[in-house]
Amino acid sequence: MKPVAKRLLAATSALLINVDALAAAYTFGTPNQPLPATPGNGLTGQLWANVAPGTDTLAQAQAIIAGGYATANFRATTIDYPVGATGSTSVYQTYGAVLDSTAQATLDNPSVLTDDVLDTVMRFAGFFGVQNAGEVWTFHIPSDDGSAVDIQGTRVLNNDGIHGFGGPSTTVAFTTPGLYAIDILFFESQPTDWGLEFRGGLGNATPATALTDRLYTLVDYATPGDDRLDSIQGKVPEPGTLTLLGAALLSVFGLQCRARR
Repeated sequence: MKPVAKRLLAATSALLINVDALAAAYTFGTPNQPLPATPGNGLTGQLWANVAPGTDTLAQAQAIIAGGYATANFRATTIDYPVGATGSTSVYQTYGAVLDSTAQATLDNPSVLTDDVLDTVMRFAGFFGVQNAGEVWTFHIPSDDGSAVDIQGTRVLNNDGIHGFGGPSTTVAFTTPGLYAIDILFFESQPTDWGLEFRGGLGNATPATALTDRLYTLVDYATPGDDRLDSIQGKVPEPGTLTLLGAALLSVFGLQCRARR
């Protein structure tokens, strides 16, 4: 291809990306960090169990999140509760019946498995991975009761209040590859049916819950200054910190041994 044709093709591609971005309801272009070489493995799921009855708004739910440590943390590979067919809901039940095998295997407080999902607040925190410049996604957040999606601190989906299963959709453009902070909020207040699904579709794809490889956990990828870590008791070390700490302890131990000889 001739240089002039290459430049024309590049300009056309850039124009199409800009047109798609302008058509989106929200546009983000500054990721928190570069995209890792490995695919994602889900978000950090958090739950606050047995919250005050009458927690009926997202503002109340966020006050609970800001007010103390989560009752339990786990890895959520798919935001689909209860897991099942699209649009499925359930009568309220215990977390032992709701959390999938991965969530239960990574749960840091197994005592919540006997708790009821009624009067609960949940947050799924981490990062959304964008692989290519100009990606435009359609996101959908049906739930019963309230839910929301925040990207880089901006609320892109608001499904507040007490209601049956359903919720809004929106389009989001990402002009730069990388990891973008994402939070999915949920509260369940009123019996009996409940459910939550976070769906996404790239381009013209139908939004689906199978987004695991685009989702990166808070505990594995957040930097130490990420205030979302404040809700995890004991905090979480920066990736690689444990390895460095172990090496440092071995070094100190070695020096002590040599000093005793």
